[in-house]
Amino acid sequence: MSSQLRIPFRYFADPPRGRLWIRPRGFTLIELLVVVGVIALLISILLPTLGAARQQARSVQCLAHLHVFGQGMSIYVNEHHDGLPPGRLPKIDDCNSWAMIYGRVKYRPTFLSLMSGAVGLPPFSDPKRCKTETDMFDEAGDRQNYEPANYVCPSVAHWTDERNGAYGYNYHFLGNSRLLDSNVHNPYKNWPVLLTQIRYPGRVVMIGDCMGTAAAYAPMDRWEYANNARDAERYGNEGFNLDPPRIDPVNGEIAGYKHSPPVRSAADPRHRGKTNILWVDGHAKSHTLKELGYVTNPDGSIGLDGDNASWSTNGRDVGWTPSYRP
Repeated sequence: MSSQLRIPFRYFADPPRGRLWIRPRGFTLIELLVVVGVIALLISILLPTLGAARQQARSVQCLAHLHVFGQGMSIYVNEHHDGLPPGRLPKIDDCNSWAMIYGRVKYRPTFLSLMSGAVGLPPFSDPKRCKTETDMFDEAGDRQNYEPANYVCPSVAHWTDERNGAYGYNYHFLGNSRLLDSNVHNPYKNWPVLLTQIRYPGRVVMIGDCMGTAAAYAPMDRWEYANNARDAERYGNEGFNLDPPRIDPVNGEIAGYKHSPPVRSAADPRHRGKTNILWVDGHAKSHTLKELGYVTNPDGSIGLDGDNASWSTNGRDVGWTPSYRP
């Protein structure tokens, strides 16, 4: 006889008469709607929190990029006899000026590209010596796109054009290599500038998030970013040139000086109302536009009469003009 336990068949039979057979039932439509409503409510509560967390993460990553630029700037200065880089080398002709960047020749490199050897990361895989040459991506020699993400703010990751860049330089006071006379290749407007000329390095803006010449327009009149564009109203236009809060409209300098009328750039509060700034001493921090000295016009455009105390090399609130001295 098998030792296997045999269960009598009657245990599987229908229940005796008089007993209720309780069948498991599903959710009613109302119960399902309640559950779906609760889930939707939880998602609506969590999404803003998750969005804010992502924005904060991008801001932290942006600050990390600026810290690396600060280290690269320190190395650059040591290798160039205490001289700071220009915002961008001047245009002399279609193949000049050029410089070596990360071991390769590049036409009119910006301050970021000029620091690339010190940063230790090539900004372009196919840099070109002349404006008339195009790279492997069919971009002109003066409008190449930064390839490594380190050269682009993660909050505007598509702003890759070297001219319409995400990061701008305090070129007014730290290195404006535009020619004083377009017919004479020297002198420059304000370059070279020596690090030793800066009286308070920890209180002078060097590099920061820049919105480009869209700053000169009311927010409702600003246009979306477009690679290779030259529209003054667009975010990012002339983004490598970061104008300070105070600009002398008669004798001073301005990012969009060829536009009629001239248009200014400004720091971009793209990180939840704040802009990330690298200071000359190498520290990086988030600031509001007001903290940086900018003034906002009633229509939301950025005015010309802000405070340059955190931008000039001597701590004074002055607009740059050719007569400026540190």
